[in-house]
Amino acid sequence: MKDALNNFQRVLEENKKNGVQDIPRQEIQKCLIPAQGQLRSAKFHISFISFLLKLINLKVINDIQMIEDVLDYFLKIKDIQKEELYYKLIQSFNTFIHSDFINFGNFSFVEKCLTLVLYMKNSKIPIIHGPAAASLSRLIELLSDSTQLIIAGQGFDEMNVVLDLDNQQEQNQQQMTQPIDHSKEFQNLHSMLSDFIKLSDNVRPHWYPLLVPLDREFGLISINNFLSSMGKFFLQYKTIQELLSDNLMLILKKIIATPQLKSSAVIETYKCLKILVENEQSEVVWSVLLNQIKQNEHSINKNLAFQTLIYFVQNQVFLNKLVLLLNNDKNIILEIITTLSNIAKEVQEPNEIEQKRLIELANPTINLVDDCEVYPSDNGLVCRMLSEFQSRFVNSLCVYADQQKISLGNIIKLQSTDKFCQLIELTWKHNLRAIKYLLMKELDEQTLQNLLIAFQQYINIVGSIQMKSAQSAFIKTICEFCKPVLGQEFAKKHIQINKMVLNIANCLGNLLECSSWICIFKTFEECENHYLRNRLAKNSSQEEQIKTFDITILFQSLDQLFSQSPTYGNEHLITVMDSINQITIECLEQQQINDQKKQNLFGEQKKYFSLSKLLELIKFNVFRLDVFWELIIAHFISVISSRNTNLVLNAADTLSQIIFQGFEHLTQFYKKNQQNQNNQFIKDKWSKKDSIYQQTLFQPWLDMCTLRQNEIKEIILSNILKMIQNNGHEISYKGWDSILTLLLNISSEQTSLFVKQGLGCIEQIINQFLSNLDGRQIFQLFDIIDNFKSNSNEQNINFQICNMLWHLGDFITKNNSNQDKSNQLTSEQLEINLKEIFQKLSLIALDPIPEIRHSAIHIFSNLLIHLNSQNQYLEWKKILEEIFLELMHKITHIFQDKNQAKELDVSQWEETVKSVYQAFIKLIKKYFVVIEESSPNKDQDIDILIRQSIPDFLIVFQQSKALLSMEATKQLRELFLYQPVICLQNFSEILNQISEIFNFPSSDIKYLKTVILHITPDVLELLNDILKLCKDILIEQVIDTYYKILEFPLIAHMKVDLIQNKIFFEDNLAPKQIMQTLSYTLSKQSPKLISRIIYNVKELIKDPPNDKYKHMLLKRHFSQFNLMLDNNLQLFFQFSELYEHILITMRNNDQYIYYSELLNEDKSIYMLMAENYLQRAKVYLQTNKQDSLKILQVLQQVLPDKLFLDKQQSQNKNLQTENQSLELYYIELITEIYRSNLQLSETTEFQQFIQKLHEMSTNSQIAINKLCLLSQNQFVIPYLLDASQKILEKGITNEENNQKTILDLLNNLKQISIPDNSFLLFQQLSGDFIAYPETSLLQSELGHLFYLMPQLVQIITHKSEEVRIIVKQILEQMSKIILKQQK
Repeated sequence: MKDALNNFQRVLEENKKNGVQDIPRQEIQKCLIPAQGQLRSAKFHISFISFLLKLINLKVINDIQMIEDVLDYFLKIKDIQKEELYYKLIQSFNTFIHSDFINFGNFSFVEKCLTLVLYMKNSKIPIIHGPAAASLSRLIELLSDSTQLIIAGQGFDEMNVVLDLDNQQEQNQQQMTQPIDHSKEFQNLHSMLSDFIKLSDNVRPHWYPLLVPLDREFGLISINNFLSSMGKFFLQYKTIQELLSDNLMLILKKIIATPQLKSSAVIETYKCLKILVENEQSEVVWSVLLNQIKQNEHSINKNLAFQTLIYFVQNQVFLNKLVLLLNNDKNIILEIITTLSNIAKEVQEPNEIEQKRLIELANPTINLVDDCEVYPSDNGLVCRMLSEFQSRFVNSLCVYADQQKISLGNIIKLQSTDKFCQLIELTWKHNLRAIKYLLMKELDEQTLQNLLIAFQQYINIVGSIQMKSAQSAFIKTICEFCKPVLGQEFAKKHIQINKMVLNIANCLGNLLECSSWICIFKTFEECENHYLRNRLAKNSSQEEQIKTFDITILFQSLDQLFSQSPTYGNEHLITVMDSINQITIECLEQQQINDQKKQNLFGEQKKYFSLSKLLELIKFNVFRLDVFWELIIAHFISVISSRNTNLVLNAADTLSQIIFQGFEHLTQFYKKNQQNQNNQFIKDKWSKKDSIYQQTLFQPWLDMCTLRQNEIKEIILSNILKMIQNNGHEISYKGWDSILTLLLNISSEQTSLFVKQGLGCIEQIINQFLSNLDGRQIFQLFDIIDNFKSNSNEQNINFQICNMLWHLGDFITKNNSNQDKSNQLTSEQLEINLKEIFQKLSLIALDPIPEIRHSAIHIFSNLLIHLNSQNQYLEWKKILEEIFLELMHKITHIFQDKNQAKELDVSQWEETVKSVYQAFIKLIKKYFVVIEESSPNKDQDIDILIRQSIPDFLIVFQQSKALLSMEATKQLRELFLYQPVICLQNFSEILNQISEIFNFPSSDIKYLKTVILHITPDVLELLNDILKLCKDILIEQVIDTYYKILEFPLIAHMKVDLIQNKIFFEDNLAPKQIMQTLSYTLSKQSPKLISRIIYNVKELIKDPPNDKYKHMLLKRHFSQFNLMLDNNLQLFFQFSELYEHILITMRNNDQYIYYSELLNEDKSIYMLMAENYLQRAKVYLQTNKQDSLKILQVLQQVLPDKLFLDKQQSQNKNLQTENQSLELYYIELITEIYRSNLQLSETTEFQQFIQKLHEMSTNSQIAINKLCLLSQNQFVIPYLLDASQKILEKGITNEENNQKTILDLLNNLKQISIPDNSFLLFQQLSGDFIAYPETSLLQSELGHLFYLMPQLVQIITHKSEEVRIIVKQILEQMSKIILKQQK
């Protein structure tokens, strides 16, 4: 062995030097032959195999012969059972497993390879089993692939193949032009197949190791690999066909019949049968399969037989055979279908364990494809297989249809002789029967789904080729299983079937016949109850939640049932509608059968479902509404004319929704197709012109109204309201005509059912769409409103009507002034509509509910104000005089009656009267503007209008309603401000009636408070406004009323203590304004005004104040009165007498002074008036000396007499001071007048004044002072001397108290001088005359001092030094006169 190896080494080196790569075969053999002799040395062989492996890898050993020599070497040493050796063997052997060596051209080498690898696969060394099995599989795979070379070599498929057995060399670029002869390889293939068939029959082939157990499974696997690779090639050779049919088929039958065979071997057996189906003897295979399937007992064979049959169904051979055997009496395919149908009937319900196991098996029908574990058949598995068969079978039919260019999914016309029609006709009943039986079982979800998909495909097929009976049978069958039988729950199975039926209806609806649709609709109509009952989960389990979710999906899918219907042809669409209509008709028939029941729940549900589905269908196909319009309208009208109330109402509602859908579609359609308006709708009644299509759409509503069923009209009304709300802007002339006709028809029904919605419709029209109506249509609204109102029991309905009338009137008035004349009302229409609106408002203004009355009055006035005044004077005049004034009269008299009857709602009507009077004045204001512009006799018209309203105002003031009177006064003042002159001519009665309010105060505190605090200011404002005009009209009434108002609180206070009840007459505003007005206008007023003022003032002070309340009011008034005269000094003389009266009255009554003292006031009323008079008199005389005597007369009248001066001594100091000041003012002014008007000293008034000064001199220093000041008058001297004597004598006797008086007198006497010769004939006050000679000192200018010498001499001893000094000065002055005379 050593020499052989050395020699091999030497040969390699020489070849290397010579550039030769190949090694001669004999050199290899020289090494292998000695190596074979070393049978006991495993170590040697391991090393030697490693050496050989290197040579193989280096491609030194690359020839098939050398490889075969090495393989022979391996076969020699295979019995050495060593793990390392075997590992090396399999490693080296795998280098041989290559397509270059493993093919049918090297058949002997392949057999040796099989022998070696089978030996190793079954050796006692476990570690080598896996690699050996892999090598064996690879070996068989390569052999199977080599069959393709044989096919190519025989020229099949016109292929020329170039073979390159050395993959390491570059491929030969020269293509062979002639096919290679592979007859030898074909013989080897036949031999190999024969050997594998023998092995499958447990017969050992010559290459199979003797000591290795026979493996029939390996034989079957190899056969399957070979046949799979060859495909249909073997069918071309009789020898192979015979080999398979005569030998293999028998062996396969034998294997199938063998009990307790490994499942993997059984699987391989059936794989072989699957391949043999394509043989001419396929019927034999089908027979075998049928026999296995028919077995009653479950087994692996039965399972695999089903799988094989399923595979077979989807094979092209099956279709070909099926078509081929169509007309044969014996049709194995039909037998299979029939058999399976029977099995479906007989198979038992899968139990829980079977169901569970089936669910755990992801794909229980893949054993023939994937070598996974196979289980014996059971009921669940059989059902799955049967379902799978139906699925594959119908798929095969679809494939065949596609091959025949038959387009499923669309209706096609085939002749009855067409093979596809014959196929379906031959098989559909059996398949339907099988499916029906399967649906009866409790199948798992996947099985059921497969079955349902097959069902859908069957319906697709029979529907496409118009096999009506078959379609009807399929639809009826599946619909039967949509709902549970009585007593069972709606389960997951039913949900799944319902989904499929929905899918069929949705996807294949265009193929379904009328009867099929009817069946589907009936089914869903019944199932809908189950949906409703199971929409909520019964518990929180996952299964229940899933079920609830699925039912929700069913509901949603049911709503989209016709989503594909737009693809239907017109005829088919009509068919579907007919079927839905038929459901509704059946409801009617059911009702006739069941007349004794008032309600038929089933019928109610059915009609709802059928009508809702019809609506859904139309919704999807509204774009071709003209196609089915007459059909559905005729149907609906017939249904609505029936006696089934519930059905009628639902039909009416559904039809209304259809109208709605049609309206929206057509409106949008015409918007998008402005240019080509009528190309889609050929018929004239669908034209856009004059909105005729809207009239067509609304016509069914008009037809329905003729049935005179209130429920129907209620539905129509609600839909009209919805139509107006959603699409009112799209409704045109003809559409509005129809809608208004409908509303007029419905409103004429004597019921209140329609009032709310009907008025809602009218309200929507009026609020938003009046511009779309013409004058005739607008006037029609009034009739509709009247009808609804007359049928209403609602008290508040007039609120709504008021609002509508407002919008109507607003639109009409604006429309009249609109420059756009296209839709403007004619003057006749304008007059009619306006009159109608205001008449209706005047009626509503008498409504029992106060808020409604006020709203109507408010709207009436606002509408009339907004009415365009241009050229509308006549309308104004008519409306005011004929409607509004009449309304005001009615409201006033109603209030008068209710007030007299003391009804409970009189206060509410009082508010209405206020409202109507406010509206009246507001209208009058606007009316003044209108007539200023339009009326040639405006003053006459206004006078008539005001005169007509006066009686109503008088009634208001007569009702003793303080607040109402206040409001009336306010409104009268507003009226007066606009037309004062005309109002003066008509306000006499008004003022008299107002004056009556202040005649007799009530004891009602609330009433008094309202009159004093609220009415009085307004009345005074009115009086003030009248005074501002400076007219002679009503002036006496105004002043009389004014003083009544002033006296009213005084009189009321006698009954009710106003101060205690917090009723304060704050007259400092309104009365003050009157006085202010008079202060500016008094000179312009009529003389009658002054006389009335004087009269009323005298009346006011006739009674002195008996309490401080009157005292305060009088004082306040006279303060304002004085201010009034401040600006009217020229009238001072006219009021002089009044002042005289006031001053004398107040001076002679203690009450006018008492309360000033009580209230500790700075000035009494008397002082206030006296001071004012004196100041005004002084100013007045500066420019009016001619009136001095008259004023002197007054002043001397009011000059305090002795009695008053005596009273003054008991007053408080403040009043004493005021009285003394007043006394001073009086005397000063009178004195000044006389001094400035010497001619007045000859008057008796002067004498009276001097006498009064003499009287006052005892208590008044000013009196003696003024006597001294007037001493130049001869008449004054006696009074001066007498008064001086008395004062001096009094001072002598009472020095302490009269000191100041003595001083003042002495100072005055000292300063004055008397006329000379005053004592020539001197008359004393006693009446005695004394005459002194001219030479007497008495005749000097100081004669008065000489006359008083006795008193002066006595007083010189006065204790007061001041007195003594003055006396001394006087005496000195007298001494000078004496000395002068002596000279």
